[in-house]
Amino acid sequence: MDLSSLLLAGGACLGALLVFAIVVAVIGQRRERRRREGLQQWAAHHGWRYDPLPAVEWWRRLPGHNRRGVTLALTGLVGGRTVSIAEYYYTTTTTTPGPDGAATTSSSTHRYVVYLVRLRQALPSLAVHRRGAVSRFGRALFGDRPTALGYEPFDRAYRISAERPDVVPAVFRRDLVAEHVAGRLPEWSLHGAELMTFETGRIDDPATIPGRFAALVRLAELIEPR
Repeated sequence: MDLSSLLLAGGACLGALLVFAIVVAVIGQRRERRRREGLQQWAAHHGWRYDPLPAVEWWRRLPGHNRRGVTLALTGLVGGRTVSIAEYYYTTTTTTPGPDGAATTSSSTHRYVVYLVRLRQALPSLAVHRRGAVSRFGRALFGDRPTALGYEPFDRAYRISAERPDVVPAVFRRDLVAEHVAGRLPEWSLHGAELMTFETGRIDDPATIPGRFAALVRLAELIEPR
């Protein structure tokens, strides 16, 4: 095969790849549009509010701290409490040097589903995190923080961050601590009256939305029982 034939074959391959990429992008956009329309229709049918690009402040409590990362939110009632479910993303960029000295840059998008439950009254900011290896090592080296409960099964597994450590005993009553130790509650943060947790992923089936709030609504009832 001569050079001109090779060039023509190479051009045809590149053209086919470009067409394939365009087709995949168009299909993805249509699928995403249908997914969002499904969420909007579900919200309208169940008396929830659907907000594209809602103006919120709780992005500050999420990984990546992307102020434009909340792409949609649905708000309604679960268990007699006002709740919101939202989608959030942020992007990280990695640069890797190649063997020839040229750098290769790649981007990764991290997607989360965010859950919020509104309490009846505002409280000082609190957060509960599961301990990782670094936290366990720091505890062994330096001891517990002032926010520790003094209950080893909890303090070994979790750490508490608090704007006011003096409110911790009033919030972390026996039943709340027991639910955490049993592993039935997620990590969470509270700012004002907004109780929040999140997980990786996105909202694919709107019918699952009310059930997704079971643990967080249970947590809200433990924090401020009726």
